Amino acid sequence: MVRLAGKKRADGAIGRRDVVRCLAGGTVGLLTACSPNSATPRVGIAIAPRARASGPFGGAVEVHSWFDLPDDPRSRELSGIAWDDATGTLWGVQDESANIVPLVPDHELRKWGFGPVITLKTSFPLDLEGVVVVPDGFIVASEKGPRVLDVDRQGKLRRDIPLPAHYAKARDNKSLESLSISPDGRHLFTTTEEALTCDGAKATATTGTRVRVLRMARDGSDATEHAYMTDPLPHAEGDYGIADLAALSNDEVLVLERGWARGFGNTARIYRVSLSDPSTSCLAAAELSADGPVMPKSLVVDLAKLKATGLPATRQKQAAPILDNFEGVAIGPVLPDGRRSLVLVSDDNGRTDQFARIVVLAVG
Repeated sequence: MVRLAGKKRADGAIGRRDVVRCLAGGTVGLLTACSPNSATPRVGIAIAPRARASGPFGGAVEVHSWFDLPDDPRSRELSGIAWDDATGTLWGVQDESANIVPLVPDHELRKWGFGPVITLKTSFPLDLEGVVVVPDGFIVASEKGPRVLDVDRQGKLRRDIPLPAHYAKARDNKSLESLSISPDGRHLFTTTEEALTCDGAKATATTGTRVRVLRMARDGSDATEHAYMTDPLPHAEGDYGIADLAALSNDEVLVLERGWARGFGNTARIYRVSLSDPSTSCLAAAELSADGPVMPKSLVVDLAKLKATGLPATRQKQAAPILDNFEGVAIGPVLPDGRRSLVLVSDDNGRTDQFARIVVLAVG
């Protein structure tokens, strides 16, 4: 029997204090008791220290922890994420349910529980793929539209943030897949999963897809764009593009490239780029040139190179057990050992062959 620090809410969710008190017990069984009607989650905390990948974001990268969320409506189809340092909460969006889901960790970022879900109140369809936290609400990116929306803490729409007109040329289901905000809260960053129809083709086995990384003020003004090219397809066939962004400053962002190929599984790589080079600016371009300049990128980590202990058997073939369909990345808090954290979440697509997995990377 588990004694909670507070009352359970009517929707079965529990608050941050309850999660932390519950998780402090140190067993998966306690978390399950705190999250009723959920299958037992899996958690891994013993990490192989020799599995490292070097990168420019603070040095070596290794897995700090991984956690497979229980089978629960709140863990399905999670996409973009944002870390809220003020509340110690990881906010995620669900791409099919128009929900913002709070994911609450223990103090070591090793185990996770749920908070009360916020459902967006709009009169039009949404496919949420990105989220950022602002002091009095959230800003979300929807692949349908595409559109960027400012909402309050109850999910009520405050305004549509205007996008450059050429985003109407986004490919179906390959539109806005990301959203991030600069640390000072001044600038939003977003991009499409694949090239706009006016800007080129999808990624192939020989070349990547060209996208525009958009930076703009929170009201949509002062927009700039810079050209970026993804890696080519890792295999002869498959799907490959940008899944999310994480802003390091007003000029630098981390780019999560994500792919999948039948018989090979997922690819997930994080790159670092700078928007400071004017030669890659493309806001005024009606279309991107196939040989035009793109932002140089530096590999921070290829997740296939990382290893962690205790992972369950993959549900489909993967290059490494840690891999899944990672669609969200966020810069997390400083870890207990002083290193910076990067948090990733995978979208299970509501399927039985994928995990809803949170991975915390330690950098430095």
